[in-house]
Amino acid sequence: MCEKGGAGDAVLPEAPIDKALLEQLICSPCISVCVLDEPTGFCKGCWRTVDEIAQWPRMMRHQRLEILGRLAERRGATSLTDRGRGPMLAAD
Repeated sequence: MCEKGGAGDAVLPEAPIDKALLEQLICSPCISVCVLDEPTGFCKGCWRTVDEIAQWPRMMRHQRLEILGRLAERRGATSLTDRGRGPMLAAD
């Protein structure tokens, strides 16, 4: 279940919801650290591009899963070199 709303998160109603539908819900990876890394174009919090963030609410399940797969790859190709600057490319 989506615990807190971030940019593009679906807001779940307080009323009961169909369990099968809930299992299919893929929440936004937004962690409310919305700062873009200019060299990479990725958000330093969720690792998505501006286009991916903007399109998230309209994406189908398979599209969201594809992006989530890319995020792991993006995180793996970077390293946190200092807390003040956020994720940096390994070559930096």
